[in-house]
Amino acid sequence: MSRRKRKVSYWQDAPLPRDQILLIPTRLEDAIPEDHPVRLLDELLDRVDWSEYEAAYNGSRGQPPIHPSVMSKILLFALIRRIRTSRQIEYELKHSIDFMWLASGRKIDHTTLSEFRRKNGKQLKGTFKQLITRAIDLGVANLAELCIDGTRVLADANRYKSWTTERLERALKQLDAEIADALENLEVADSLDQDLLGDDVSADKLPKSIADMKLRREQLAKLQQVTREMDLVRKQNGSDGPAQLPRTDTDSRILPNKEGGYAPNYTPMITTEIGSGFIVHCDVVIGNVEHNQLLSIVNTVEVDYETKVECVLADKAYTTGENLTGAEEAGFEIIGPMVQVEVEHNPAIRADLTQPVAQDKLSQLPINPQSKRFDKSAFVYDEESDSYYCPAGKQLIHRKTETKKLGDGQTIAHHRYRCDDCTGCPLAQMCRSTPESPRGREVFHDDHEPARRRQRERMKAPEAKEHSKKRTHIGEVPFAVIKACFSMRRFLLRGIEGVQQEWRWIAMAFNIKKLMEMLRNDPALRAKVCG
Repeated sequence: MSRRKRKVSYWQDAPLPRDQILLIPTRLEDAIPEDHPVRLLDELLDRVDWSEYEAAYNGSRGQPPIHPSVMSKILLFALIRRIRTSRQIEYELKHSIDFMWLASGRKIDHTTLSEFRRKNGKQLKGTFKQLITRAIDLGVANLAELCIDGTRVLADANRYKSWTTERLERALKQLDAEIADALENLEVADSLDQDLLGDDVSADKLPKSIADMKLRREQLAKLQQVTREMDLVRKQNGSDGPAQLPRTDTDSRILPNKEGGYAPNYTPMITTEIGSGFIVHCDVVIGNVEHNQLLSIVNTVEVDYETKVECVLADKAYTTGENLTGAEEAGFEIIGPMVQVEVEHNPAIRADLTQPVAQDKLSQLPINPQSKRFDKSAFVYDEESDSYYCPAGKQLIHRKTETKKLGDGQTIAHHRYRCDDCTGCPLAQMCRSTPESPRGREVFHDDHEPARRRQRERMKAPEAKEHSKKRTHIGEVPFAVIKACFSMRRFLLRGIEGVQQEWRWIAMAFNIKKLMEMLRNDPALRAKVCG
């Protein structure tokens, strides 16, 4: 009877000693399972036309380059695997079998990867368009209805290092003094050279140190112009304190974070189609100006894909008067709530506007959260008489039209309406901040007010409210996926061009991942695409 040999050591033995000879697959092809996601990505991108990339190469001189399809596959697969830095991708190409298979054993350094990602912005736009066009042809995407939204992503900048107009003024004065001292020292040196060497010695340019200081001065002067414009905008918006411009990345802006607090941020935007949620347009803008991009985005999508957009879902930031008027002129509809005090069954809307609102319904009238008085929506406009009627049944007559300058430099007509019969009104305490003032309550609107009224009526319809609910999923989910599944909470690059390029790669990876999921779950669709 055999006895089990007693272990010498208490601890578990290594199942595979390092000096043992191994029998492993001799082909990379044998090391990757048939259902591995990397195979599907490879098949999908093999159907892309890479001629635009290829045209950028010389074709005859230099060392044979790696084909752009291989580089793009590696970068996109890395993003899907939540790997964003080129150094980490370089490591994976040497140690991860799926990356080795995708690159066919190539060991690509991080500089090559980074340069390819940075330089091929125009070509990436073409690949992005090819993918969406393919999805449309397959019937899994429809550009008739779009959803537009934006978010915040941290810039690669230090929150505590920023420029203000005052700080820039001090820096410019200090730099001017340094330039003056350097020029004075240069003049003394030139005088000594002339005494020693004669008139044959001359200089056709400034010394590098002084030239660098002059270039630095030009840069600071440009930044000062930016901060002055930012100060002007803050003053127009009623904000206190100077504007701050991040020093590390001067294209970013200090904005509220999604997680709380303030920091240098960019405003990435995506436009998704309603059918499957593919991103059909992406961009990054500077500052809190995403609401100004809607009309240009819709026009770009229509031109790029030769289609007609019928409807756009958006939140209340995009239902501005300018956007509503522009949408009507362009022939598409915006579905989204208005920026107003929401009151169900507003008692101000009544059959006879000359009669006051019933006493028992006064408490239901909309109140402005800032002034704590009757909101503008408590005043009903009568188009026939071109006047408003207040909750007391009194008329606010059109007094004058002014030209108001907008933040982007454009002007618009601003119409002023005022009541001349406010003295002794029983609702004065709820209507005016200074009830005893002889000047009556005023209400304003601009030339876009008719479009706003039509939008309010449109959004009262039950089907419009139901349609608007789609935005929560279609518009918000891509940002959640990008931030959680792609670890995209902070940009790696600096400057608006760099972050736009980085965001486009992320959007492309999102679409690839979505299409891969659809192909994996639908064999018939996969046969159409990869068969």
